[in-house]
Amino acid sequence: SSGINTEYSSQMIMQEQDAAYQESLRQDQERARRKKEEEDAIRRIQEEEERKQREKEDKINSREALRRKLKESPVEQTPEHTLSLLFRMPTGSRISRKFLPCATIQDIYNFALTCDECPNFFTLVSNFPKKILPCEGDFMMKTCREMGIQSSTTLFVQETCLDDEDSSEASEAEVLRLTL
Repeated sequence: SSGINTEYSSQMIMQEQDAAYQESLRQDQERARRKKEEEDAIRRIQEEEERKQREKEDKINSREALRRKLKESPVEQTPEHTLSLLFRMPTGSRISRKFLPCATIQDIYNFALTCDECPNFFTLVSNFPKKILPCEGDFMMKTCREMGIQSSTTLFVQETCLDDEDSSEASEAEVLRLTL
């Protein structure tokens, strides 16, 4: 009887030790999982901050490249040979620039994009007659003359809002692609 009790006690002790070991192992695995999740979260935050910084630098570099790429304002020969356009920014500031009548809508958008006050996503709207200057497809290559833009036209730079971040990234890439 005492041999059975000793054997039973040994089995109980082994089972308790095994259960304690399994619990300790589970706790260690849980701590390791939490630590990995924390490290992953920190890494994702750092990557997001780095991505935003790269995007900011890319925007600055793209605008600087556009500034260098744009030709100087044409020398005014006669009023018939140049268009004096006034850009009204969302902040209320005004920027004036002369363009040749053969300048494209792409040139107009590129100039607006180089202005510091210009939002990243915008449309240009003429005041009279009121119309939106499309910034897509074949319209971008039409000239001011073809689009009916005349001297002393005011173009309102209107910020456009995009709903979700994915379409923002795609649209911003499209804006930059169109402008380079």
